[in-house]
Amino acid sequence: MRLILALSPLLLLTAACGKPARPHPAGPGITPAALQATVEQVPKARINADDSQLTAEQRETVVARIGDHAITLGEIEARLAREPAVVRSQFASVQKRKEYLTSLVQFELLAAEAARRGLATDPEVLEAAKQAMVRKFLADAAVDAVKPESFTDADLKAYYDANPGLYHKPEQVEVSHILVKDAATADRIAKELRSASEGAPAKLVVAWNDYVGRLSQDQATIPYLGSLGLVSRTPPPGATPADLERLARVPAEVIAAAMGREIFTIGTPVQSPEGWHVLMVTSKIPAVDKALDDVRDSVRTRLVKRERDLRRQKLVDDLRAAAKIELNVEALRQLPIEPAPVKGKAPSGVTTNKQPADPTPSEL
Repeated sequence: MRLILALSPLLLLTAACGKPARPHPAGPGITPAALQATVEQVPKARINADDSQLTAEQRETVVARIGDHAITLGEIEARLAREPAVVRSQFASVQKRKEYLTSLVQFELLAAEAARRGLATDPEVLEAAKQAMVRKFLADAAVDAVKPESFTDADLKAYYDANPGLYHKPEQVEVSHILVKDAATADRIAKELRSASEGAPAKLVVAWNDYVGRLSQDQATIPYLGSLGLVSRTPPPGATPADLERLARVPAEVIAAAMGREIFTIGTPVQSPEGWHVLMVTSKIPAVDKALDDVRDSVRTRLVKRERDLRRQKLVDDLRAAAKIELNVEALRQLPIEPAPVKGKAPSGVTTNKQPADPTPSEL
């Protein structure tokens, strides 16, 4: 069984700085041959010859030896190739490369000693190795099978047309309200909120939360600090039936007034058939109207991800169908699991002064 370690040599070098060296006893019965065999169990980094900038002879050049164990120039190249570009750029000088090699030698020493002490079969190590192996297997299976260039212009247009909500959205605002029956009460609340806030959004929110709980007559929104969710003059393309139903319940007068308000300000109360509304807009989302040519790369990226996800799921489904799986669900009832605390859940489409989950214009 091979020992797969996820620790970077650089991290090991950093962790060791300033600490006294500790002797590592060879242990009872260990022989040089047995230790060398254990060292060889630790896998080396490999690099595809097509990706290497070295010749075959250069890749086999030995840059360090630890007993009979050799570290080659190709192994150093492979390890550096797996680092982000910003990290690789730090090893431009020979001195920095020497430091990297020194840390790698330390890494190999520690890996060999860990394997010699039996950690190659430690349950935690095996579990970590198994998880890393599954992640790499699924990633390689999906990446190798799906290439961005495999999607045609027709594929891009079909996805673009099928998802108008991603690329065409009206301006939206998130608004909260305090509902009262008469204009005098609404005016008084608005005036007191403006005075309490002193122009500071944080102070306004504190005062608002207090006033909602004490004075609002909209019992449905009081638990959510008066939030009516995101509203717009026209429903967003692709809106769900639940969203359409929620928008239909918000008075048109409230929507019209909210669209013209600045965030975290208290304007003139608005009258609707339900009564008088003191409004507070907590966020604004600009309108989105992007042509296919503007989001072609984004659409392609989404298609690649979707196809890879589908292929991963099919792979899992095929393996599940071919395997003999038996479940004893009833036995799970014996696990002493504490019930999770029950939290209040907002009605569908009502947010609690948070941004929506849909991508923002900057993400498209």
